Amino acid sequence: MKKSAFSGGILFDKRSNDLKKLFKIKERRVVDFTPEKVTIPFDQHIGASNELVVNVGDIVLQGEVIAKSPQDISGHVHASMTGTVTAITEIPSLNGNTQSAVVIEKISAENSSRHNVSEKFLHENFIPEDFPPKKAIRQGGIVGLGGATFPTHIKLSAGSKPVDYLILNGTECEPFIVSDDFLMEKESEKILQGALIVKKILSAKEILIGIEEDKPLAIAAMSEACKNISNCKVIALPVIYPQGGEGQLIESLINREIPQGSLPIDTGAVVINVATSFAIYESVAERKSLTHRYVTVTGDVKNPQVIRFPFGTSCEDLINFCGGTIGEIKKIIHGGPMMGKLVTDLKLPLTKGSNGLIILNADHADFLKENPCIRCNRCVLACPVRLEPQNIDLAYRNDDLFSCDQLRADACINCGCCTYVCPAKRNLAGNIYTAGQKVKQIRRELAKNES
Repeated sequence: MKKSAFSGGILFDKRSNDLKKLFKIKERRVVDFTPEKVTIPFDQHIGASNELVVNVGDIVLQGEVIAKSPQDISGHVHASMTGTVTAITEIPSLNGNTQSAVVIEKISAENSSRHNVSEKFLHENFIPEDFPPKKAIRQGGIVGLGGATFPTHIKLSAGSKPVDYLILNGTECEPFIVSDDFLMEKESEKILQGALIVKKILSAKEILIGIEEDKPLAIAAMSEACKNISNCKVIALPVIYPQGGEGQLIESLINREIPQGSLPIDTGAVVINVATSFAIYESVAERKSLTHRYVTVTGDVKNPQVIRFPFGTSCEDLINFCGGTIGEIKKIIHGGPMMGKLVTDLKLPLTKGSNGLIILNADHADFLKENPCIRCNRCVLACPVRLEPQNIDLAYRNDDLFSCDQLRADACINCGCCTYVCPAKRNLAGNIYTAGQKVKQIRRELAKNES
């Protein structure tokens, strides 16, 4: 077994591991769910905002573009079900603001037949057969499904930089989330075929697949799928959070560090999530746009499970599909417990960046009171990007953004390790992330003024 090479990180404590066992999905199967309507945000990616290209009253087909941007750094958004556009609305977002969205109501089987809706139409006409792979990937709306949602066609534009390794990220290191674990077990062949498409685009020399060793079925499936592929291997990694970070995974697998201010490609590696690789295969080989993904719905629900859902499905619909909640619910987390965000409105729709929904009742939700920093240095030892979390936090609380800049608050990957290990229970990760965003905004304003 290859040992992890990245610095910092954490091993979860007994309480977290006990909850992980409690919230474990009991049946290794993926169920499909289609609600009566979806509410699809225009923007589900990093980059330029999209513009709506359909109107209220239109009949749209599953896979049809409904919002896009002419800007290159963007990601098309598609109808995730065949139906009627019934409204254009503003809905809550995870950052506390609102976002524009289109409401699509499902067409009955009778009306679907009347409008000549069929899978054949989508496959034969939506993306012409002569599309090159990168164009199909853009047209299919593929973005990074590991959480970043950066447009994949941009990431695969490496230019003249040589790529030694294409790294498939199958670590899925946050507790409770098993979406990629299930996907690797059930769709290993398509994931590997997607990787071969990317390998050809990048002229990469080798494919490395990193999977944490607590996923034996995924390791077995992916190993079987790549056994006849040259220069392709699965590497089982120790279970250390945040192994799935791009920089941390590169260090673990090839022992190269991303230089400060540089990109992963500067190490000779490109990292894509296994779910992204699967979506690439479907867009190029099957001419499908990105409309669905796997999500883990777990915690204090009656029937925790992994669900294949159409984008725009509400948290409320998924929770009800899982049989409803158990006990008095105190927290609902979108994503994992370490990097996820609190859901404050059950009408919030899940999108391309949604891989988990964790429901916690009064027995399992912690609300901790902050205490003064005791300078124990645990946060420094745990930080995987070698920051000084306690000093950045202190500077931020004193409104000293200059020191935040000097201490590189903008380099924080918001993994939450510092908060997790802090005996004073200070909100280090939240404050450092906010400080980093403010530092970036000041730099953008300065650059704008100078130009």
